[in-house]
Amino acid sequence: MLRLLSEPTAAAVAYGLDRATAGTYAVYDLGGGTFDISILKLTRGVFEVIATNGNAVLGGDDFDARIADWLAGLTSGADADFSPSNTRELLNAARCAKEALSEEHQVAITVPLPGGRKVEATLTRAQLETLTADLVNMTLVPVRRALRDANFGAAMLSTA
Repeated sequence: MLRLLSEPTAAAVAYGLDRATAGTYAVYDLGGGTFDISILKLTRGVFEVIATNGNAVLGGDDFDARIADWLAGLTSGADADFSPSNTRELLNAARCAKEALSEEHQVAITVPLPGGRKVEATLTRAQLETLTADLVNMTLVPVRRALRDANFGAAMLSTA
């Protein structure tokens, strides 16, 4: 029998939660273009989806754009008029910086621009948290809804 899994459930299985202790888990899945939250109950290696929620227009791309906007704001004058190619470079640098901050406390960013110009900055985890706090807060509404739908409080979830 072939079964399809929702992305958060698949993430839980890939993470190895299917071999974890029985319990109830919240899988917070902030993908590139969407945010999904699933409340899963694990019993004897089998997941039961208790509740799901999400935001179809909020994802990691929004975090990248926020960093890219911050980088663009560090320039002035002629540098501030970015071509689509320059914007793509800023977004790529933003994504790389965001990913690097998963392991580093700060990251240096350099984005070359036409005419020998460049955008240079250092981004820290604390700055990233400040830049994206409202985006993270936007994920809390679906989280609260999923917890409510599952009749769970956050304290009732298991930790992995």
